[in-house]
Amino acid sequence: MESSHRTLRVTLLALFAINLSFAYLFLLDPAVLSRVYGEVMLDNMHLFLSMSFGSLLVALAIGAFLAFLNPVKNATIVLLLIIAYFSLFLTDVVTLARSQMSVATLLPEMAYYLAIATLLIRFFPTQDHKKEEKEEVIPETETDPLEAVTEPLPTEPATEKKS
Repeated sequence: MESSHRTLRVTLLALFAINLSFAYLFLLDPAVLSRVYGEVMLDNMHLFLSMSFGSLLVALAIGAFLAFLNPVKNATIVLLLIIAYFSLFLTDVVTLARSQMSVATLLPEMAYYLAIATLLIRFFPTQDHKKEEKEEVIPETETDPLEAVTEPLPTEPATEKKS
């Protein structure tokens, strides 16, 4: 494990585990969520929306695991996770602004989304600068091929006509 990406990998692994556990709740046990949020709505539409969000969390968990395996190569997945969690945070802000849910219910969720987005931004993977790549030095040729094409052709010495 590269030491420069250790904190990012720990964050991504924790994110993977948390996403899978919440995906389980949303997909297979939505009654627990309705008790947590204080709303008892288990009609077909709410069950469908719960399962949709659960499958989204599974996809985010898979993305976090892939980024965990190779953070530099999968930096775009980390960027996708940042955008997803910041979007979820903004959704909670809008829900709070509309007074659709109480602050006590949304505040822990908002803090979690913002903390994850901040950690991913803070530890965003970059290339290691320790490994300096050797630049290929191209030896100079006697004549530049481009100059050979653009230079005028050598002319023969003018011959004098004798009359």
